[in-house]
Amino acid sequence: MRITRNLLHKFARETIKQRKRSEPDLHAAYLTGSLLMDDPLLGGTTDIDLVLVHKYKTPVDREIVPLTYEVSLDIYHKLQEDYEPHRQLRQDPVLGYPLTYNNILLFDTDHWLEFIQSSVTAEFHRTDNVLARVNHYLGTARANWFSMVQSPPEDHLDWLNRYLETLSDAANALSALTGPPLTTRRFITTLRERMDVLGVSKMLAGFLGLLGFSESHNDELLGWADALSEDFSWLNENGTPPIQLVPCRQTYYMDAIIAFISGDDSFQALWPLLHTWLDIQQASPESTPGAKIWAQCLQSLALDEENTAQKLDALDAYLDTLEMMVENWAGDYEI
Repeated sequence: MRITRNLLHKFARETIKQRKRSEPDLHAAYLTGSLLMDDPLLGGTTDIDLVLVHKYKTPVDREIVPLTYEVSLDIYHKLQEDYEPHRQLRQDPVLGYPLTYNNILLFDTDHWLEFIQSSVTAEFHRTDNVLARVNHYLGTARANWFSMVQSPPEDHLDWLNRYLETLSDAANALSALTGPPLTTRRFITTLRERMDVLGVSKMLAGFLGLLGFSESHNDELLGWADALSEDFSWLNENGTPPIQLVPCRQTYYMDAIIAFISGDDSFQALWPLLHTWLDIQQASPESTPGAKIWAQCLQSLALDEENTAQKLDALDAYLDTLEMMVENWAGDYEI
């Protein structure tokens, strides 16, 4: 099947028609994520990100539904009250940003969401609102770093999870100056684009350094990806995967990772590879088939237990640089 944007939009519209019948309190529905882009496919796969807004009660927080081998639905459920007061959404990078796009509404009772969309969009890119979204991430990153220094997790997987979360917040703080939050598959790709726009391309080398990546790792990526794929299958056969790791997501992640590894800038595969593999390791009930290669991967990237103190020191310096950048940016706008 040839996957086109028109076909994906058709899938989205048909899904909402079905949900209006099965979920009578559905109040609104809209698109978000990669379908807002000109080319939503990566590695020949994509998902359709939908937000369903309910009047009274959400059935679940999130669900993922396979449609074809290449396409799945990623559905988030929200309550109507989550959008009030709607002016505060101008400073919310997650809920606010999708509402600034045109033609995302799939269903809207009495123009309720259309009114909120208009209000949010009106001053969304005003400097003080941009800075509020940036500081949301930057403050969280610094607080997480401080917490890791003061009370380091005893389990290394927990430490690594918090370390990557802090890196994610730091990257999103910079990214929020010019765009919406970063997504897992395109994390480094989009981060590089935003850094180029801001004229701070050198920050990418620092970010990759915090991940421990250098050109010498290019030859190891494919082996890591093979072990990740094996662990992904193993978890779905032997454990209870979290929602983001249900079987249909294996193609979604792995085809994107392999596409990056096969391309000119293979380092772009590192974030989805590490992030997804860590999720698998944390969710696995016992040692996975690729556990030894996972340990070798962490050692090669200096993300093992022996290097935690060094990584936190480097992260501290990176956050200092980022904080000064944001202060200079705010100073240019006299905030």
